[in-house]
Amino acid sequence: MFRFLPGKYTDCAEWLSSARARLFVQYERRVLDQLLPQLTGYRCVQIGQWGHDRSLLGSTSTLCQWQLGYGKTRTADVRFDGRHLPLATASVDALILTHALEQVAEPHALLRECARVLNARGQVVILAFNPLSLWALRQSLPMRRTPAFRPCSAPPSASRLYDWLRLLEFEPERLIRYGLGFPFFGGYHRVGEDRRSARTIAWCAQAYGLAARRQVAPRTPIRKALPGARKPAAVGLAHRASHRVRCRR
Repeated sequence: MFRFLPGKYTDCAEWLSSARARLFVQYERRVLDQLLPQLTGYRCVQIGQWGHDRSLLGSTSTLCQWQLGYGKTRTADVRFDGRHLPLATASVDALILTHALEQVAEPHALLRECARVLNARGQVVILAFNPLSLWALRQSLPMRRTPAFRPCSAPPSASRLYDWLRLLEFEPERLIRYGLGFPFFGGYHRVGEDRRSARTIAWCAQAYGLAARRQVAPRTPIRKALPGARKPAAVGLAHRASHRVRCRR
């Protein structure tokens, strides 16, 4: 439904400068005000600037915040190529992706990088457009008077993003779908935290916000016995058997 812009990343400054996009960012800020206070820890990193200023990071409950940008942006703390995050493994407590999956060429690779830099109990908040919405269909129509949103790659739907996160050892906790047009008309709708409702496809909403927490399963090494070594359990059973024979005699 979208017309894609080839490249490693894309700049949406032209679309964000429109009046309708500014109104959308205002409603999106209300959604973030519900999701960001749940982010706790020491380090929080926002990937992508979108239409929000640095005050967005102040809504989190983390101690230190940084902003990563791509392209020729000058306001971000660090710039990267849209694929490889310049962060150490398991060094971040919370990540915020403000429509970053649509602005990079390989969104799944960016999610793998997010899983790498987050610690075992890290949290992530993702904002993405719904590719199945009526608004996404209008972006590909010709003879538009307003600037169209042209992503670098197709944004994933809510159900597909849920499956991607589960493969990367994330457990989605909260889903909010929102938008300006039908059916919300400038509002948002909360989706329950149970697993069934979290997989609900927001087929008619303009965008959605998803909060997830990393659930890394502990990996206990299995030690193999050396060849010819005697197992302690077998020795104990043999000792008990000989003791019973002696008692019978």
